[in-house]
Amino acid sequence: MVRVAVAGGARGIGLDIVQAILDTKKHELTVLSRTDQPLLTSKGIDVRVVDYSSVQQLKDALAGAHTVISCLAAYGSDTAAAELALLEAAKQAGTARFVPSEWNSACNDVVDLYSGKETVWKTVQSSRLEYTRFTNGLWMNVWGPGCLRDEEEALGPYKCRPPFCIDVGAGTALIPGDGSQRIVVTRTQDVGRFVAAALELPRWEAESRIAGDIVTFNEVVQLVKGICGKDLNITMLSVKDLEGILNGDNLDVGERFYYQLLLSIALGRTDFEPTLNSFCPHVKPLSVADYFRRHWKSD
Repeated sequence: MVRVAVAGGARGIGLDIVQAILDTKKHELTVLSRTDQPLLTSKGIDVRVVDYSSVQQLKDALAGAHTVISCLAAYGSDTAAAELALLEAAKQAGTARFVPSEWNSACNDVVDLYSGKETVWKTVQSSRLEYTRFTNGLWMNVWGPGCLRDEEEALGPYKCRPPFCIDVGAGTALIPGDGSQRIVVTRTQDVGRFVAAALELPRWEAESRIAGDIVTFNEVVQLVKGICGKDLNITMLSVKDLEGILNGDNLDVGERFYYQLLLSIALGRTDFEPTLNSFCPHVKPLSVADYFRRHWKSD
């Protein structure tokens, strides 16, 4: 048993990771948060309110922690600065392991708002701490908005957001590329379970790649038809189409982020071979087909 500190563990994918670690009953948990979290405190979790601009405050909050897992918000220079402060505090506090906030794919050079992640990653690599970064592909939860059953579970941390690429409810699909590109898709709840399992590994690889399922968008379209009984109205955007959109000057930050994510998928950045699945064979992630059966199939 070790003490695990999760920065940003009160919401988003951090909350799924916290719950998965809690479910193992094997580790002590600290959650770093900018505000009090009475719901987590009621579960026996040690919540420490921190200012991410203060290395000293973060160092004090990490006292006794063996592993630090960052789930800080993914976007912008402020997040990178907070993560770098967290990393420095982890070093000063004498922690052994550090996980930077990634939770996506190898697209930091394509997506502007992820550029700070690369700065953090390079600093982590020179930190002399044991480290890994978790890569999990596209969140399966992005296909949950408007589902027929158990929407809270279907969405996980993907709440109050529109469907991404596949909108089952509206019967539409916006597909980057020609639909034949493989993509890794993983439920955030399963990401949490893999992270919790990885805490037991005696040694970490630099890259911990997770795959809930590996499919193509063409296969997903057929799954929606076969399981949900819906024919999707499909629009395809090639790499050239996406580059043309991104070369325009009329996109706001959110639109640019969206089309850059689509471009990264079309370029194959969400296609990789998993590594952590074989190290943690007892973790059985949900497939895309089972996700649609669980949340979208009408009885």
